[in-house]
Amino acid sequence: MPTSSNLSSIIRFYADKKKSGFIDFREFCTYVKKYAEHHVEEQADLVKYLGDPSETLLAEIQGLTEKRLVTLLTNGNKRTIISISFYSVIYSKQYKDILSNDSTPFPLVSDLPKLFPVAILERKDSSSYIPSSINNHNSKSPLLYILEFSQNIPSLLLPACVPIPVLQEAAQIKIKKILKKDEFHDYFLKKLRGTNPAKEISIKNFFKHFVDENLKESTDLINSDDYYLWNQLCYFIRQDFEKIQDKTLEDINILQSVYICESYSTYLKDQMQTSQKKQDALKELELNLGKYPFFFSMHQILKFKNQNGKLLYGLYSEDDLKEFLQTHSTTQSKSELPKLLVFKVESGTRYFVYKNKIIQIVVKLCGEAHDTIQDILENKWFNALLNFEKLPEMTNSEQFERCLQKQVELQSPVLYSLLTANFMTLLSYEKEDDETLQAFQIFSEGKILPFSDLLMLKNSQILSSAKIRLPFVYSIPIISWIISLFSNKKKNTKKTDSEQKIETRKDENKPQKHVSKQEQLADQAITISKELIPEGSSLDRELNFSIKQWNKIISPEANQQLVEDVNSLIRDYTRRVVKTLSTTSFTKERVQNLAETLVKTPNMQKIKEEKNLTEYVTLYILKLVSNG
Repeated sequence: MPTSSNLSSIIRFYADKKKSGFIDFREFCTYVKKYAEHHVEEQADLVKYLGDPSETLLAEIQGLTEKRLVTLLTNGNKRTIISISFYSVIYSKQYKDILSNDSTPFPLVSDLPKLFPVAILERKDSSSYIPSSINNHNSKSPLLYILEFSQNIPSLLLPACVPIPVLQEAAQIKIKKILKKDEFHDYFLKKLRGTNPAKEISIKNFFKHFVDENLKESTDLINSDDYYLWNQLCYFIRQDFEKIQDKTLEDINILQSVYICESYSTYLKDQMQTSQKKQDALKELELNLGKYPFFFSMHQILKFKNQNGKLLYGLYSEDDLKEFLQTHSTTQSKSELPKLLVFKVESGTRYFVYKNKIIQIVVKLCGEAHDTIQDILENKWFNALLNFEKLPEMTNSEQFERCLQKQVELQSPVLYSLLTANFMTLLSYEKEDDETLQAFQIFSEGKILPFSDLLMLKNSQILSSAKIRLPFVYSIPIISWIISLFSNKKKNTKKTDSEQKIETRKDENKPQKHVSKQEQLADQAITISKELIPEGSSLDRELNFSIKQWNKIISPEANQQLVEDVNSLIRDYTRRVVKTLSTTSFTKERVQNLAETLVKTPNMQKIKEEKNLTEYVTLYILKLVSNG
């Protein structure tokens, strides 16, 4: 034995030496004293056992008793130490013996020595202990448990160091032993055939697989078509053996084995179902990543739901999600992009997007940015022309491209980040080989098209539109020249410092404005909108896009009439509902529930695109409330 100052180890070593778990306390005190004198130089902690160690040992044994490692029996003046770990080792060897000899019985509580205090052992219910210990096994634990079963079946002695798969294998060996006997083999084979008349071949193969071949794990059954037959067989065996009045040791072992197998099988079934739910959730995750708006931040991904409205995050773990994203966003080939790409906007938010959706997103965002940027530039140029100013981008193509790039960066950060992402160059080459990427042309000779081509904007057209808005006199050269002479004069003088101070004091002295319920709801609606609207987009943009998803009418007049009818219904509905809403109950979930309720009304049911319509109603309600 290696030198140790651990009392539990010393007791165990002494018990092995004496070949008995019962140790006389006085003899042990003498042994410990000699042990300490011999090893104190190697283990300084042993100094406490020099002299008379009895008081020290009693105190330490009390602590070990509380840990269920040893116990102390007192009979008059005689005190006896009982080593729990000594018996734990003995019974763990007995389980190993069962694996090689099916006649070896399970260790029962009645096998313990007569004077052994059974109360010191912790009791475990088999139906809960077996599932909980499969993944929490401690192979070095010296503890000894009492494994209890229902139906008054005698309990087993189970060392904590015995792995549950070993216990399960021992139980299967016991069941296999009786099935090898002709009378039991034919009897239970007949019962299975009687309840499964259409599965003759499956039953025959199952019996051959389980009884004749060396099947060691019930996991082989849980993943096969034999799982149902295995559980039915366990039920038949338990049902018959429970009816026996005077049970032999073998009968008891069979019942214990069945309960062990059923608990283990139930656990494996639950694990299989949990694993299946996780796989289904990951498939739902993959589908959701391919839905509009096609690019998602981690915050949005964590809020994905399945068809039943349950959060996917929870059906799979954080590690499962990270592994999924890592697997899909990496590739083994340096010349090929992964299925899932990642890009970051200026704010620092990282987005995940499928490779085959990028061109579709770029085209969509370009279409949305077209109107916005055109209006911005037209207004800016109009104001410049009013003041008789000329901007270089009005006529210079290079300056116009730089101007568009700046506007895209400001107005559509997602579009700008995509167009400037490193993977776009490689995507242009893959586009030639992938049909899903060839729907739109955004590349020319391996390079992304200029911003003017992507946005379909020309400086000449914008300049022409800005000039048309100018007053008529600006088209007359002489008059416009005279006006320009006076345009440089300041129309407004700056306020004096004293005036500014007076106004500042007035602002400071103004009473705090009371925030009404309507204003609070409006603020709440704006906050909710930010959660639903992709970064870089706007509420109006999303509404316009959503209309195209649920309104498929080709005729412009009929299309517009349908939109107006739907909007009218939403406005009337929102007016009624807002009166009953409180600021605390006005949440994203509440708005979505309101939208779903309205969409299910008879007037709305005529529109087939229910999901897209629900998204539109949700956004339109938020728009109405945010506008007060």
